[in-house]
Amino acid sequence: MLRTRIGTLMLLSLYTYPAEAFLKLIPVLSKIVIKDNTNIINVTRILNNADTLTQQTVTFEMEIHRDIKDMKATFSYYVVGLDGSSLNHIITRTVDVCAFVKRPTMDRFVKKFYDEMQRNNRIPTKCPIAKGSYYIRNVKPTSVQLPGIFPESGFAFDNNYYTGINSEPLVECRFYGRLTRVSDEMLA
Repeated sequence: MLRTRIGTLMLLSLYTYPAEAFLKLIPVLSKIVIKDNTNIINVTRILNNADTLTQQTVTFEMEIHRDIKDMKATFSYYVVGLDGSSLNHIITRTVDVCAFVKRPTMDRFVKKFYDEMQRNNRIPTKCPIAKGSYYIRNVKPTSVQLPGIFPESGFAFDNNYYTGINSEPLVECRFYGRLTRVSDEMLA
């Protein structure tokens, strides 16, 4: 009986962290897949430092070939099942992009991502969205604040854009990775 208690205490001690360290759940990306409607938009992406835990950055370059009068966006988060292939849906948000850029506070979940993408980048800020070049450069996945409902696990995150009354696809983007707990000291 005493051996069992000592063994339990030893196991629990392996899972403790120093009290002064703050733990944060961060996304570590492994792959980004993009499918774009080249008649309307060309998108390129770069995942820098893919083999690191805390120094990853993502860059997107976009060339829009014609004005876009309306756009819808969906944001969906999935947990990868234990078998490694099944996706378990956690949350989806759909927003009217034109209404959102006028009033970003309309959706707190989407606003967390939008605020990070807006820093030092050139993204559309009004509608109609004018043709031209736009970019999102050197965004660190570790700087995006994630809701507490997401478990520490593998994930897939879809970020898709549509236009017109028939919801013609513009860009379909899927991020693959893993949510990992790190201490704030590792992010410094």
